[in-house]
Amino acid sequence: MINRIVMLLIIALLIASCGNPSIKIEDDQYKPKIVINGYIFPHKPVDKIFITRNFPVDQNIDNYQIIPPDTRVSITDVESGDMYPLSFYVTNDSAWFRYVGSGLDIDYGKSYRLDVTATIDGKALQASSVTTVPQQGFEITSINFDSLPYYAKDASDNIITFNAEFERSPGTTFYLATLQPVDSSYQNFIYDNAFGDLDSSDVRENYKDFTYNYTWIQDTPLTPGQSNVDFFWFFIWYYGKYQAVIYAADENYRYFMQTYSEVREMDGNYHEPIMNIEGDGIGIFASMIADTVEFFVTP
Repeated sequence: MINRIVMLLIIALLIASCGNPSIKIEDDQYKPKIVINGYIFPHKPVDKIFITRNFPVDQNIDNYQIIPPDTRVSITDVESGDMYPLSFYVTNDSAWFRYVGSGLDIDYGKSYRLDVTATIDGKALQASSVTTVPQQGFEITSINFDSLPYYAKDASDNIITFNAEFERSPGTTFYLATLQPVDSSYQNFIYDNAFGDLDSSDVRENYKDFTYNYTWIQDTPLTPGQSNVDFFWFFIWYYGKYQAVIYAADENYRYFMQTYSEVREMDGNYHEPIMNIEGDGIGIFASMIADTVEFFVTP
């Protein structure tokens, strides 16, 4: 998670002169910012709202205060105006904000505003972001196969893939699908795969790329109806059970996913991704609906 935040911060600082593909970062380009990374889901607890800060590129982050000690976070129901403070929570290896009361229940189709205040480098900062939860109606309705042999083919020698069909959320045009093996190990890795010869050192070096994969579909119809997503074999590197999660995502998430990796124009200009954060903040606050399906890959 920290690596993703660092990547986001560096991207936000990459401001170069027009048409010049090289980057020269000056000290006066740094501005303190609140960094937001949080998602909410209908009728699920509000949890793991990560609030951190940015830092100068030459700063030793190990000796820096990642979470400002006076950080205050709340979520407001935009329609009713009711405000709900979030509480700080710490584990051995991470820290975030969550709601521990009983009054806040995230609902379909409603808008919620996240407000954050913090003092960074002696400056009192504030940031806010509004998300509108997708409409009710999204769900995975079927998967074409519960199980397939690896790189399966039909009688005509055509490759068969897993395909999940889902009912769309009205008004939502962006759906993200993630795929992860339930059990990933060197023992069940598919070394004899269709895409190259690999050994255990390759698996160790590229573990995340082999284990966590995602795809998305966009510009689907705004109306209810059926859409589908394929899980191609180049996403699958282990034998065993897989868990696929499909998300109907709000506009904040759609804009961020479509732009965060496209910050350099063809002429060399750099620009920030679309982040929909007001005030002194960068990052993402989004809402989505999730549904899960499982399938098996056999030798």
